[in-house]
Amino acid sequence: MKNPVFPSLLTLFALIATLISCNKTAGDPKEAAAYLTAAPKWKIDEIRVNDKVTFEKGKMTQQFGGIDFRRYMEIVEIRKDGNFEGVFKGESTPFKLQWKLNENKITVGLPGAPPSPGDWTIAPADVDENSFIMKTQSTAYDYPNVTKIALKFKSLK
Repeated sequence: MKNPVFPSLLTLFALIATLISCNKTAGDPKEAAAYLTAAPKWKIDEIRVNDKVTFEKGKMTQQFGGIDFRRYMEIVEIRKDGNFEGVFKGESTPFKLQWKLNENKITVGLPGAPPSPGDWTIAPADVDENSFIMKTQSTAYDYPNVTKIALKFKSLK
């Protein structure tokens, strides 16, 4: 006679193991900032333009009739003092930005500038210990159309 409890226990243990192995996303902006500043540097992993992947696995993908990015920050560093520095691919001089905690997100923009609609945002749900996504929307790339851009970075721990 088979034991009906045994397969159920195996399923339960597999589910628990899966849940434990999943990365926990940040619950609020303060927790997100702690994750972001814990990693010494972050490397670009993916670029999405209007929800289509245009960069992955270290290479740009050709988008017929789409917006083509040739300049992007390959490595970024997010410091506890509010500095956000990124190095564009093929360059060595860091480009300096500033990050700020807000009530429900983190914004990244020009140092000392007032908040702008073109600022980058990082939602806590898009941050875990190993990766984060920053997003923006702008008409600058395809005026008058709004372009949505999402950059996914992986930790270089």
